[in-house]
Amino acid sequence: MESNQVPLESHPRHDCHQRNLVSISISDPAHPFLFSRKKRLYAALVTGFGYASSTLSSSLPGGASSYIAEHFQIKNQELVVLPLVIYLVGYILGPLFLSPLSEHYGRKPTLNTANLVFFGSSIGCALAPTFAALVVFRFFAGLSAAVPLTVVGGVYADLFKDSASRGKATALYTIIGSIPTVCGPTLFAFVSIPSFRWSFWLTSILSGLLGIALMFLPETYLPKLEKMRAQQLRCGKDCANSFAQIELDGRTSIAILGAALSRPSRMFFGEAVVFFSSLYASLIYAILFLLFAAYPYIFHGIYGMSYGISGLAFLPMGLGVLLSYYVIFLWDSYYVRNLPTASERQCNAEYRRLPLACAGGILQVFSLFWLAWTSSSSIHWIVPMLSGTIFGIALMLIMVSIFNYLTDSYGIYSASALGAASCVRSMCGACLPLAAHSMYSNLGVAWATSILGFAAVAMIPIPFVLIIYGEAIRARSEFCVKVHPHDDIFIERVEIVSVTGV
Repeated sequence: MESNQVPLESHPRHDCHQRNLVSISISDPAHPFLFSRKKRLYAALVTGFGYASSTLSSSLPGGASSYIAEHFQIKNQELVVLPLVIYLVGYILGPLFLSPLSEHYGRKPTLNTANLVFFGSSIGCALAPTFAALVVFRFFAGLSAAVPLTVVGGVYADLFKDSASRGKATALYTIIGSIPTVCGPTLFAFVSIPSFRWSFWLTSILSGLLGIALMFLPETYLPKLEKMRAQQLRCGKDCANSFAQIELDGRTSIAILGAALSRPSRMFFGEAVVFFSSLYASLIYAILFLLFAAYPYIFHGIYGMSYGISGLAFLPMGLGVLLSYYVIFLWDSYYVRNLPTASERQCNAEYRRLPLACAGGILQVFSLFWLAWTSSSSIHWIVPMLSGTIFGIALMLIMVSIFNYLTDSYGIYSASALGAASCVRSMCGACLPLAAHSMYSNLGVAWATSILGFAAVAMIPIPFVLIIYGEAIRARSEFCVKVHPHDDIFIERVEIVSVTGV
């Protein structure tokens, strides 16, 4: 792979009798936008693989939970879902305390450190002697696995300057990363037949392979690249006074780090776009993880399938995830084709990204009521199972559109915006599965699932409201980047750090 060293050829010689500010312009070969096609593709694929590895591990207990419960003799149904829930608790804390580090130390060191912790935690899960030890290692696995969920979005914002190419790349890797989530229970249900430990050994192997690939990952965070260039220049005899903007911050390292760590929470509570986008995506994400617990109840309890076979019920959902990319591609092609004649308002991020979220919300409601009222022994099992196809499409339309919307809106701070969204998503995903057993045993499949459908109905207005008022809301934001109409929605970097000290 190409060297991670920042080239100096295009950098002009500085007057070294005064402090010189080192920057990398958009025409500079060292700018991530101008990385070679091979280099950008490698960075996109490796970080996308990290995302997929993280989501695959999140769904592991969905297929292995019965084997884990049998091995450790766990009878309490709330405890059975604890390995799933505690992983998502790690997902909650990871974006708050780890992901923002990529906006201070760079993308590559953050991803490497997180993967190393995940690798060790996965081995710990595979060797866990007790259920308590398994839960502890699952927490640290979730904590470290949360990093790719948000940092990868920042990497894509670093690499792709226009929203068209970035949107397609983001949609592809989000879908690829989501297939393991919905199909993971099927895989792990069969892998765990000899022993549930084989599931954790599988994730350990994938993490080890990722670690090797990350060694050759180029740094993509522009302020870090500018710092690297300044350090290279200072190594020479004539440029000892060269500094990057990030090095001229007057605050202490602790203050800078504190600002980075607090940014996701500040963005969630202070940015209406982040707040409502996070809530909208959180519901379908939480329902997905509740279905990991509910599907065995439906297809094992009602239709008498074995746990391994009942895991196959997730395959239609995986099909829906695949089909969603075709829907996203059609919408993107339609939008780009009509962009030259569009009004300035129709060129903003809301009109480009959120119509898919509107459609996804409606499809989510349809799929949940379909599942609710067709899950009966008098109706063939294929009918409720096929509702997962619609749910899979809805899941991706919502997740991809919200992911792209936040990335378009927040640019170099997208890792923090996505971190806030991921935190809320994971919090909901961790809590809702705990109620699965009580809901389905007390209310029955029809009404328990219908309650989820009614909650989805309540969320439908959110993307419609953002389409109308989102641009005005973003105009008052200190974090949002400027979006230029009729320029393929090119995202301009805003030097907020030097102005506000954020």
